[in-house]
Amino acid sequence: MRVAGCRVSEAVMVRAIAPFATLDGAPLPGLERLEIRQPGAFEAACFSLEFALGAVPGGAAWFAALQGGVVTAGIGSGTALVTGQVDNVAIRFDLGAAILSGRDLAARLIDAEVDQTFSNLTASEVATAFAGQAGLAANVDATTTRIGQYYELAHAQTGLGLHSRHATRWDLLAALAAREQFGLSVTGTTLNFAPPPAGAPMLLTYGRDLLTLGCDSALALASPKVTVRSWNPKSKAAFNSSAGSSGGTTLIRPNLTQGEAERVAQAAQAALAAQAVRLQASMPGETAMMPGTGILLQGTQTALDGAYVVRSVERVIDGRIGFLQHFEAMRAA
Repeated sequence: MRVAGCRVSEAVMVRAIAPFATLDGAPLPGLERLEIRQPGAFEAACFSLEFALGAVPGGAAWFAALQGGVVTAGIGSGTALVTGQVDNVAIRFDLGAAILSGRDLAARLIDAEVDQTFSNLTASEVATAFAGQAGLAANVDATTTRIGQYYELAHAQTGLGLHSRHATRWDLLAALAAREQFGLSVTGTTLNFAPPPAGAPMLLTYGRDLLTLGCDSALALASPKVTVRSWNPKSKAAFNSSAGSSGGTTLIRPNLTQGEAERVAQAAQAALAAQAVRLQASMPGETAMMPGTGILLQGTQTALDGAYVVRSVERVIDGRIGFLQHFEAMRAA
């Protein structure tokens, strides 16, 4: 099946494939369209499932009485793409359709407040405990630093404690994952708190693998200037450091040394520069790409060929267009 109206890469084909869904483990018939959006690292995936009202026993009345549940949806003979909680039920009587939408099971941690400081525990111990309390399996790599040390560092560098800035369990885990340079996600019913998997970048050739391709270049971010200013009361000295050559962004970070100010400026400048080129593309659906995946673009015959990092992915399985995915990526830093 070809994408209707697509004038780019006409040789690239989209597979026709049927989606499936279950609700609390029981098959749910009539699924006509499945959309899954993975918005980025440290964020829950969102889903939308569109059902034909007449295909479900009870029809509109059944959906109107639905009070929630856990949905698993995927493709083919059982390849699950998302498991999550139903947050919203929409009934379109005029279209004869019902739409269930929600988030993956990271929602159980996003909706749970933090009511302790966990100062004497490590990040991995907290992740394991949170997973168990949320009814999730734990894929957690062990860490050794006590969270109390992170509280002290956060207070020194921002004037706030780590706990005071993260009200939910997911927010706290995201902050701890960033400190440990870990990834954080929920896959199916498993919480993942571990270093991102290493692997070769995905090679994508324009004209062979991609249905559509567009690139935006923000010229002001080509070499942005970032200045970090800090006052260190212990040494009673002010420290400044700059990186980049154009524009101007100033960050105030208390209690840094000169070396720390330089590292913060360089990291912030690299993060801004990586956003100078944004790639948006669509391709036949597959299941390997996710936020953080490295890709190597070739085939444009321009300076835009090169290494990128996927920022978000959206997959659509629909009887009219088949299995299609859209993604956005930024230049690799």
